[in-house]
Amino acid sequence: MDTKTKTVKTLKSTKMRKLILASSIILIALAACKKTDDLQGPNRLFRPVLKDALLSDGNWIAVSWQPINGAASYTVELSSDTFRTIVVSANVDTNYYLFDDLRWEQLYQVQVKANAPDSSQNSKFSNLGAIKTPRFPTILNMPGISDIGDNAVRVSWTNSGAAVTDIKILKASDSSVVREVALSETDVNNMYRIVSGLSGSTDYIVFLYSGASVRGWANFTTKAPLVGDIVDLRDIEDRPTVLRDTLDDVPSGSIILLKRGATYTISTTASLDKSVTIMSGTDLLNPSPANISLPSNFNIVSGAHIDSIVFKDVNLIGTDYASKYVFNINTACNVGKISFEACHIQYVRGVLRTQSQPAMIGTYKISNCIIDSVAGYGIITVDVASSKVDDIVIENSTMFKAEKIITSKSSSNSITIENCTINEAPRGGNYFIDYAGDVTLPIAIRNCIIGIGKDNSGNRKVNGYRVGAASSVDVSGTYTTNDREVNTADLPSLISYTRPSTELWRGPYEGDFTIVDGLFPGKNNAGDPRWRP
Repeated sequence: MDTKTKTVKTLKSTKMRKLILASSIILIALAACKKTDDLQGPNRLFRPVLKDALLSDGNWIAVSWQPINGAASYTVELSSDTFRTIVVSANVDTNYYLFDDLRWEQLYQVQVKANAPDSSQNSKFSNLGAIKTPRFPTILNMPGISDIGDNAVRVSWTNSGAAVTDIKILKASDSSVVREVALSETDVNNMYRIVSGLSGSTDYIVFLYSGASVRGWANFTTKAPLVGDIVDLRDIEDRPTVLRDTLDDVPSGSIILLKRGATYTISTTASLDKSVTIMSGTDLLNPSPANISLPSNFNIVSGAHIDSIVFKDVNLIGTDYASKYVFNINTACNVGKISFEACHIQYVRGVLRTQSQPAMIGTYKISNCIIDSVAGYGIITVDVASSKVDDIVIENSTMFKAEKIITSKSSSNSITIENCTINEAPRGGNYFIDYAGDVTLPIAIRNCIIGIGKDNSGNRKVNGYRVGAASSVDVSGTYTTNDREVNTADLPSLISYTRPSTELWRGPYEGDFTIVDGLFPGKNNAGDPRWRP
């Protein structure tokens, strides 16, 4: 066969293959279309869409949707578990429905479908969204943390309408009545009554009555009862040195209870050699924490090995901003944990300083605290290379008017700063974190708000951080106000907000960090939670 004949045959073969391939593609496409058509079946009605926003001003929900051409009726359904079960299902011939007699303070979901005369043409269900019914209209106040003890609750209300007459407290697990209290005229005038005889760590429901009419109810959980060696100083009055005098004599592991609103003075250095918890005791008539005045400071006995030192729900107040500390440790010692929980610390040179001798501290934790007016030794200063704090945790707290925050001449394992509000800190020219050594794990700063630096003779420009070469910093969800000024080495991955601290917070110079800027993107998830809207 000559070359020309071969070429012609090759061309014909190629054309044939292309024709077969094209035919195959067309057949596949037709088959696909046929399959889709089969799945679609008859023309269905369009799914309904929401007309007006879901509405609930009581124990009811009103829903409306756009009418659908060709619809003979609609099926509207209500659920409280995302349609795993249906609470109410109704068939209506209008594009509106009112769900009534619902549970108060319950999240519900609504869906609706359009029904055609031929049921095969019904639309599929359309999810119209979710809405929570409001709380029952009540004169009863929700019990707060200061209203609840381990065996009692302070029930309070606002006198309005019919006079209140009774209180019932039910055990939440089985609705059994555990206490019934008839209110006296004095109770009604005071608008509160303390109900005791409850169990610790138990869920209850309190009901308030006017005769047979319920005026409101609320859930609460009693606090866990204190366990251990309890040293109760609440009945000792007019003796401000009683705490200092008691510390030398209590057994290790003691919980020392202070009277709310009373002031206790650390008149001479209190050197600890045992585990101890110092806290405000329960007083449902006085929510103010006990005050610990610090003309002197706490220290650790040389050579002591202590498991934990905890301050809880107390105010620690220095008498001299220039020279007083909470802890000024100048001894060789070993402490597993030093913790401040729900405390207000102010007017001190430093919260914790280690100096001159090797003090070894496992965990230093600040949780749910407000710390203000702290001078040059800041929130924590490890002031000698032979000392060490392994893990530093500052969470759900507010720090302002602080010249320094974290400073160390040594190393640490970890630093975590989370859900904190920070303003006027550190002082102009100082570092936010200043380490001569390394921090083993990445320094974590999460969901915080950082405002301006503290004034230093007109200078508010702060430095970001200085750490050892092997250290790293991991910042996430953390905002800065636009009046914050920085020299060098700022923290990485900060989110710059466009407004100043005075527009973000209600009164930052007065210590009121309530977020008043409704446009702030971190209003619900950044900063100390106590200030969020």
